[in-house]
This record gives sequence, C-alpha cells and structure tokens, in this order.
Amino acid sequence: MNIARIPYILLTLSGFFILQEGFINRINFFIGGFSLYLVFVIAWTLQEEPSNAMLIGFFAGFIADFSPTLESPFGLWTLILTGFCYFLATTVRGNLDPQLSPLQMTLVTASSSAVLLLLFILIGAILGQELSSISILISEVIGNTLWSFVLAPIYIPLTIKFYQFSLTARER
Repeated sequence: MNIARIPYILLTLSGFFILQEGFINRINFFIGGFSLYLVFVIAWTLQEEPSNAMLIGFFAGFIADFSPTLESPFGLWTLILTGFCYFLATTVRGNLDPQLSPLQMTLVTASSSAVLLLLFILIGAILGQELSSISILISEVIGNTLWSFVLAPIYIPLTIKFYQFSLTARER
C-alpha cells in the first residue's frame, strides 16, 4: 500500500465509525440493527489486495475497539477484523470474478457480516465475555444480515467511490 493512502483511509474509517456510533446506532431498526461501519469495511476489503486488506482490517478493528458501547476485551475487533479481512481478500475475493457485480458484492457483504458477527460472539464467549440470550443474539445477527442486504444499493456504490478516491494516480 502506498503510504500516501494511509491518512485518507484512517480518516475515512474514523468518519464512518463516528457516523455509526453517533447516528446509526440511535435508529431502532426492525429485527436487530445495522452496522454500516462493518459492511463498509467488508465492501472496501473486497476491492483490495491481501496485504492491503489485512492492514485495513487492522486499522478498522483498532478503531472499532474504541466503541463506547463495547463490553468486550480491547483488541478483540482488531484480531477478528485483521484475520477476517485477510481471509476475504485471499480466499473469497480470489474465487469471485475479477470485476465484482453488484449482486456478488451484496451477497458477499451481507453473508460476511453475519459470519463476522458470529465470530465476534464466539471468540468473545471463549474469552469470557458475558452474552445475551441465544434468541437475542440470533435476532441481532439475522437483523444485521437482512439490513445489510436491503441497504446494499446505498452503501456499496458509496464504498466503491471512497475506495477509488483513495487510490493514487499510479494505482489507478
């Protein structure tokens, strides 16, 4: 990754995190909630090379660990997003078409957000985090997946624009 992209990426991720924490978390979504920050990171990662995706996952997880509503150990999001973003960029992205169609992006982003939340719950439980009841957790994961799928026509083009804007002239 070109070092000139790093400040822009950090600023963009921080902006989406503040938008998520300050505005979107205040909306009462039907059946669970919606994490714009999470699907934004996943959609961005699908555009990147594996080493860049891992770095973006690290930055995104580090920023997500500063959530005031988070009751898990510090560094858990960093660990999970770093590994998951690398997995997405190597395994999932490698098996898809070189130019992702909007439908592929929607399906991969929605299903990846569900898998990522389940990983967070599982690893958090292993580390001793207190969990809600199974029905509440399932409702949250299903709700987040549903809203990720429904709102994809809004956040996927937005993510692609932010990604393309972050590229240097040589990378375009």
